[in-house]
Amino acid sequence: MNKISTVLIVRNEEKKIRRCLESIKWCDEIVVVDQSSEDKTVEIVKEYTTKIYITEPKLICNPDREFGISKTSNEWILLIEADEVVDDNLKEEIKDVIQRSESEVYMVPVKTFFSGRWIKTCGWYPSYIPRLFKKGKINFQNEIHTNGIILTNKVGYLRNPLLHYSYEKIDDWIDKFKRYTTQYANEYMKKRIKINFINTFKELIIRPLYFFILKFFVLKGYIDGWRGFFISLSSALTVIFSYLKYIELKEMRRKK
Repeated sequence: MNKISTVLIVRNEEKKIRRCLESIKWCDEIVVVDQSSEDKTVEIVKEYTTKIYITEPKLICNPDREFGISKTSNEWILLIEADEVVDDNLKEEIKDVIQRSESEVYMVPVKTFFSGRWIKTCGWYPSYIPRLFKKGKINFQNEIHTNGIILTNKVGYLRNPLLHYSYEKIDDWIDKFKRYTTQYANEYMKKRIKINFINTFKELIIRPLYFFILKFFVLKGYIDGWRGFFISLSSALTVIFSYLKYIELKEMRRKK
């Protein structure tokens, strides 16, 4: 019988982590990589697993995913985050497919909730991502919002969604907004984007406008009312503030 390991990368998730862990305690192994949490996250995790590894703080999960996977002992891996939940329907489907092993990577639909409501537009649903796979069949990069490079053509799709409680209140959005803009600014720095009129116009006007139109009009964010508008606007603001933060970081380095 095939067994499955679940990998979580967490930091300061004491308010959400128990709900997530309760939903995956049926898994054969839970591996948690904690990015030096300063709250009770690790204390709660210890109730569910002894396989806890502490790393330095980071802004995103991706840099520690390969490390977490390397600490697992089973062939099948389920990646999950602290604000996500595996319900009974998805649990049974996962149990079934890993025994049949018709594919080596499974794309999982994600059902995201914003301020208590399931968001059906803005490209948020079904938003398939590779979260269930055999070890060694996905290579993860360190960049934000990348789902990894799939190293097999045996890819399947699950029917039941992973429940993602992304922003239960505006404070959650503010926290992620700060982290994401800093990370995007760092990625600008790595790519050594030139600060000139053309790039500034593109990053402060063209790209934000593109993302807002895409999410609100093309992907029908208006159907989800103020939530759809807020999500569309936040996509535009993330681009703007990431570029502004990049300019600030570059100026600080220049002065040093």
